Amino acid sequence: MVFNTWWITLIAVVVIFVWDLLAREKSPLRSWLVLGIGFIIGMSLFGSFFLQSRKADSTLRVVGYSSKMFESDLVKWTLTLELNTDINGLKAAYAKLTSDVNDFKNLLIAEGMEAKDINIQPPSSSPVYNYGQINSYNVEQFVYILSSDIKQVETLALNAEFFGDRGLVMKRSDLEYLYSKLPELKKQLIGEATSDALARAQEIVAASNSKLGKLKYARSGVFQITEPYSTEVSDYGYYSTNTRTKSISVTVTAEFEL
Repeated sequence: MVFNTWWITLIAVVVIFVWDLLAREKSPLRSWLVLGIGFIIGMSLFGSFFLQSRKADSTLRVVGYSSKMFESDLVKWTLTLELNTDINGLKAAYAKLTSDVNDFKNLLIAEGMEAKDINIQPPSSSPVYNYGQINSYNVEQFVYILSSDIKQVETLALNAEFFGDRGLVMKRSDLEYLYSKLPELKKQLIGEATSDALARAQEIVAASNSKLGKLKYARSGVFQITEPYSTEVSDYGYYSTNTRTKSISVTVTAEFEL
């Protein structure tokens, strides 16, 4: 609540003047005058809060909405390659997996991928137990490719011949579709949702013969990035990477003076 500065100034001057006068004259009415001044200040504050609360009722709150379809321009291909070996073959398995992964990298480069887009992590192993005893090992290596050539990566990801010929198990092989210009797209949608909120407010006041005032505040909701025509949403926002084509939507809550 905002209290009128002119009232504050006036009350302060009156209090100082009366207090100074009573202090000099030691008037027997001093206590009553202090109570009276306190009563005036209290009523002034009450009146200000009352007026502010009545003013707050003269607002219109609307929710604007905007959505758009867009195409991803990046793809991330994530693979976890696995090779099984017996208890005495761990060293050889590391060597073979490293060789196969390097061959895979060379294949990607030969198909037009850039070396900087291919990321290979160090290999790791985990024991396989049988009745409480280690009887073999699984050796794994994590690889991911980030590229703007979506069609090429899709073609390579769907061809498992390379891995099958080498006895490699693709424990995980996922394609995630991303968009590099998402911040700019979000700004555009917020602007469109705000314009939609204004249009809705204007329609409401036009139907009720009222006058729309200035915008008091606007708050953007979370973004929902989903598969096309999906109804899946989240209170914290949603970002689906499953499809190349996506739908993005956002709401803007706006409050106007009347």
